[in-house]
Amino acid sequence: MRDIYQEITDRIVAQMESGDSNWINPMAGSGLGGGWPMNATTGNRYNGINVMLLMGLTVFNGKENVPAASQQWATFKQWQSKGCRVVSGKGSGNMIVFFKKLTVKDRKDPTGEATTTIPMLKTSVVFSAEQVEGEYADQFKVEREPLTEVEQIAAVNDWVTNYVNGTDLTINYNEMGRAFYRPSTDSIHMPPADGFEATATSTATECFHSTQLHELTHATGNKARLNRLDIKNNDGYAFEELVAELGAAFQCLMLGVSAEPREDHAKYLNNWIAALKNDKRLIYRAAKLAQQAVDHIAEHQPSAEQSTEEAA
Repeated sequence: MRDIYQEITDRIVAQMESGDSNWINPMAGSGLGGGWPMNATTGNRYNGINVMLLMGLTVFNGKENVPAASQQWATFKQWQSKGCRVVSGKGSGNMIVFFKKLTVKDRKDPTGEATTTIPMLKTSVVFSAEQVEGEYADQFKVEREPLTEVEQIAAVNDWVTNYVNGTDLTINYNEMGRAFYRPSTDSIHMPPADGFEATATSTATECFHSTQLHELTHATGNKARLNRLDIKNNDGYAFEELVAELGAAFQCLMLGVSAEPREDHAKYLNNWIAALKNDKRLIYRAAKLAQQAVDHIAEHQPSAEQSTEEAA
């Protein structure tokens, strides 16, 4: 029997073991320009683990592998319904997952006649707009223009400020030299923006923003909000760090910022790999919790989009 959880875990572990500690950056690099992956026919966003499965992918354009820059995806039949056809020779489709309700006999019913429903993880295959042709295909291949640094700063500042203003959270900018969230005082502590340096994949400003969004994800776990931080006692501190890294990457993706891992990212990498190999459902849980955190923050935005793909 096909083990979908194991397939997903094997893929993520392979990315982590690739030798690049910045394995998460392809999910949010501003060079892709396409933003959050969406279904081309419904306009709904994919979420959770599906974001990880779709972002950073490349497709073969007949000459070379190029980023799926539009981030518009649909199944074979969905593309057909839009007057487009999937072109052979441009790579295979990509897996997404969703839950389907399955009706089974209720084992607790002594008569054996009652039924109940259980969720079953299923897969589907989607193709990017770069893999289709047709009279109407070009309308789905529009890339989002990368934001300027000024636009990035404004977008992130608005996002963070709206959330802080809607909660009791405070953010302190100081010279303490490290960023952290303190649950006891419900406060984020951040070094000043000019204390960050550019990397090969992110500007200094983007490094500051991705760190700030990492800590903002931690703050959503406060008991007064999503009450997630106690899971550290069960899954370990490294698991919450994984949730925060994914949460930061998801937010960077929404806001057009290149996600740069925290400096302590690398020290958790081996722990994450070992944990994923030991628990094939761990990455799914982490992505689900990260998505919940981002959705929670989005609820505090004045124009929050509520439409999301009914997928895992």
